[in-house]
Amino acid sequence: MNAPASSRGSLPPSRPMAGRHLGRYEILTQLASGGMASVYAARAQGVAGFERLVAIKMLHPHLAYEQEFISMFLDEARLAARIRHMNVVPTLDISDSPGDGYFLVMEYIEGNHLGALLGRAAKRGERLPQPFVCRVLVDALLGLAAAHRLSDERGKPLKLVHRDVSPHNILVGTDGISRLTDFGVAKANVRMASTRAGQFKGKLSYMAPEQAASSSTDQRSDLFSVGIILWESLTGRRLFKGESNGATLNKLLNDSVPRPSELWPELERFDDVVMKALNRDPDERFRSADDFAESLELAVGSGRLAKTREVADVVRDLDADKLQDERERIRDAIKMLGSTDIGNSIVPMPREGTAMDTQSFPTRAQTGSHVRGTVSGVLDDGTPIVIRRASESDALKWFVMALAIMVFLYAGFLVVQLLRSPTAAEAPEPDRSGTTELGAHPSDATKSPSSQAVSAPERASSPAPAGQGRLDRFEARPSPPSTPSKRENPGNLEPSGEPARAEAAKPAGTNVTGSFRN
Repeated sequence: MNAPASSRGSLPPSRPMAGRHLGRYEILTQLASGGMASVYAARAQGVAGFERLVAIKMLHPHLAYEQEFISMFLDEARLAARIRHMNVVPTLDISDSPGDGYFLVMEYIEGNHLGALLGRAAKRGERLPQPFVCRVLVDALLGLAAAHRLSDERGKPLKLVHRDVSPHNILVGTDGISRLTDFGVAKANVRMASTRAGQFKGKLSYMAPEQAASSSTDQRSDLFSVGIILWESLTGRRLFKGESNGATLNKLLNDSVPRPSELWPELERFDDVVMKALNRDPDERFRSADDFAESLELAVGSGRLAKTREVADVVRDLDADKLQDERERIRDAIKMLGSTDIGNSIVPMPREGTAMDTQSFPTRAQTGSHVRGTVSGVLDDGTPIVIRRASESDALKWFVMALAIMVFLYAGFLVVQLLRSPTAAEAPEPDRSGTTELGAHPSDATKSPSSQAVSAPERASSPAPAGQGRLDRFEARPSPPSTPSKRENPGNLEPSGEPARAEAAKPAGTNVTGSFRN
């Protein structure tokens, strides 16, 4: 995928990445760099000395925080991760790192792309062997067919179009397997990024005419791109390559396509397949990538497709220097950064937990979140499933949270009680010598005994005023008749009735209806 030129002038120098940790991944060395991203060899590290080589793809620093390229990058990860096929490079993970932005983790494939192998063969004055070419292209078509069949969780087709099928996006590994890669500009119904008017997605010299002319594409456009690759790989020539983009576009839209046998007569058996794939009318092309692959196998004939080990031998022969250099750089990086001696590593114990119950479910079973517990099992058709539901640890977590809330509320209640102002009278302690009246201060009882007590016959002969019944509990014994104080006028006392009770309820210097005075 090609990124447009930066508007910030010259591009910043590449970041020193060797030894950089991105989560559990450690960068070892750079493998390749394009207009939009760089690819690094890295190792995933785990417990007990676990290590695995992976490839990490990162946006260039000047694009790492650009919204358009972030969307394209995330789209590539989301789409490629859904495709599970041996002829598509597996996408393992995606994450981000502070200062570096997002990075994509893919399986490390030792080998090189088909474009590099074509170039090395051309430098030798050779063409790639026909069985090798057909095996690589059949693998690529099978991977493309898997991408075209991609659907969402509900089985609805995503109608994915790669839009950048080219020799540079077909990786040929030393294991003899070819894999399709780079879905960064792929078109699908679930993409976050969208193509702006007048903006090309893909490489012009490998585009279908309708894609170059109007940006209108469907899955048959990818088949036209594979047809170009097949023509060039068989003939060893470039098909639509001009001195400029304008010249290339003119060739793509107007020039007639020569049959492969016009250049090399021994390629006659491939003429029909190649010309059908390169028809400028999409309706006249193959209906699907599977149909294209089947027709190519029939054209090759029985036993003419190269075996995986034969493909691997060609890759090692053409790319020996590059493979050796890459192996040495990875080995030197691991030696410099250190490696784990598996023989001397301590065996860690697994974390304790509760084993999951296992059971079988009907094929159409409802496995929604309304079911409780943690269960794993298989459907009737053998599909394994895991239902994530509430566990014992979850119940304990909620219990602890509820207990903490109760403690917090109780503590708050106590604080409110301590800080709240008194709104009622405190019960006075009983006086051993008599009855303490409501509102009487202890000092007042000492200073004026006659104003604190009334005679027993007087209390018995008249009904108790409001609140008086509560004070009867504090009476230790009947009080003797009180002697008038020197400050009181004996003439004002009534022998019985309401005046006497009112006077008894109002000690000298005390206001019953007011607030307490300390």
